[in-house]
Amino acid sequence: MNVAAVLMEILKSAGVRYLFGNPGTTELPFLDALPDSGLEYVLGLQEATAVAAADGYAQASGQIGVVNVHVAPGLANSLSILHNAARAKTPLVVTAGQQDSRFLIDEPILAGDLVQMAEQFTKWSYEIRRAEDAPVALRRALKIALTPPTGPVFLSLPMDLMRPAVEDTGAGPTAIAARSRPDPGALARAVELLTGARAPIIIAGDGVARSQAVPELTALAELLGARVHGEPVFRRTNFPGNHALWRGGLFPSPGGVRKALEDCDALLIVGANVFTWFLHTEGTPFPRGLRVVQIDDDPWEIGRSHPISLGIAADPKATLAELAGTLRTRLTETERAAATARVEKIGKARSELMSRVRGAAQAEAERTPIGQAHLMHTLSSLLSADAIVVDESATSLPFVFRYLPFATPGSFYGGKTGTLGWGMGAAIGVQLGSPGRKVVATIGDGSVMYAPQALWTAAHYRLPITYVIPNNASYAILKSGMLSLDLASAKRGIYPGMDLVEPEIDYTGLARSLGVRAERVEKPGELAAVLAACLAHPGPTLVDVAIDRGFKSML
Repeated sequence: MNVAAVLMEILKSAGVRYLFGNPGTTELPFLDALPDSGLEYVLGLQEATAVAAADGYAQASGQIGVVNVHVAPGLANSLSILHNAARAKTPLVVTAGQQDSRFLIDEPILAGDLVQMAEQFTKWSYEIRRAEDAPVALRRALKIALTPPTGPVFLSLPMDLMRPAVEDTGAGPTAIAARSRPDPGALARAVELLTGARAPIIIAGDGVARSQAVPELTALAELLGARVHGEPVFRRTNFPGNHALWRGGLFPSPGGVRKALEDCDALLIVGANVFTWFLHTEGTPFPRGLRVVQIDDDPWEIGRSHPISLGIAADPKATLAELAGTLRTRLTETERAAATARVEKIGKARSELMSRVRGAAQAEAERTPIGQAHLMHTLSSLLSADAIVVDESATSLPFVFRYLPFATPGSFYGGKTGTLGWGMGAAIGVQLGSPGRKVVATIGDGSVMYAPQALWTAAHYRLPITYVIPNNASYAILKSGMLSLDLASAKRGIYPGMDLVEPEIDYTGLARSLGVRAERVEKPGELAAVLAACLAHPGPTLVDVAIDRGFKSML
């Protein structure tokens, strides 16, 4: 077989089903082997859409995502999404065709240093130099991407090196048992730090979801009677969103985290980036003297920016299970009773909070323009139990978190970096990685225009995705930012380049031109019926909702 055919065989042996991509001339020798490979090609009409779809697929399926883009310009189009995949630690193999290696010295029109372009956002970045090295490099790339801490890798494939014949078995990468167990001494110390806490708190990061450790974390939280928060930029379902102990994500500022930890005397952080902030503010997140235990499969994250009492570099799922098992044998009856009382107290406070949240949405039921609370509350009431939400709504994100349940693992995915253009394509990959499940993408009107090409892909593959657009005809998140920064223009009511008007964008017309059923809603009384009809549609749909255009400071 030639190199291209061998690479396809390796991907198939590794369990790869989909090759996401957008083709170009330099990729043709590689793609020539696709028809006989058994892989299905998923076409995105722009590289960022293809990479986002591969990212979403990998996160939802738990399998490797593989995407092929077009030389230097195509890789450049992909970098913002690759940046997101790196922060999300998505197991992803990104390949790009490179121009013929025999005349790279002449700087051909599409060439560039692809390795240098990709390496800051990848675990490994490499360009094939000899045909016989290609199978080795692909197996290595697959292994590196899948080994915790997982993450994206990049391979540059010069087009002339895809055609020579090579001897290779076509076998996939060596399987690695990567679930590392915690050091027994460290586990004993963690038990010592957590036992007897009067007000324990757990911060759950996206590493919990990547490790499939939601059941173990839930059991441990109940055992400790610990309130659970999501890390400041959590974008996976790391704890049941309808659980009595869940109190939502932490505000992304040192002061916001510190306020949430005011009464805490023992803190457990699992699978989290400690911490990702939105804007610079002074202060430190941890009160002086707080006992902090951090568990992560990535040693880089442990104590990275703030001192902690104990770090355990091990698989979160295995570590949480062993920690809970040890605690069950150590807790006294008095400590168990105290934990049970905390669960009841925290659950009562949550119940009261959710009652106020529902009341706020109901108060908007007749208001025009449509309120974001009413929109998300109505959408929540219509979702099936197995629906999945993919979010890139920016201004509306707090309402997404407040009203949509996210009760089960794999029910929520969001952009890890705030990179616009991820959500449209990611919804495609999430749906392909979750066969038979409805995907709802809550996408801001500004975000839609970064990757509207994804609508064609959703239509072409007849995917059951409903794109819900909270449309305020502006980059309202940036207006909020200007207010937060106390900028002079904001005080004068001037927000340069932040209004999407004159003309306003016809999202329904855009969607219909790409083969997607689309509806616009301006009256609150029509919202439920339109959403229900679009959610019931077997193919892709889009609902453009004219929402309140107001905004306020985010700090």
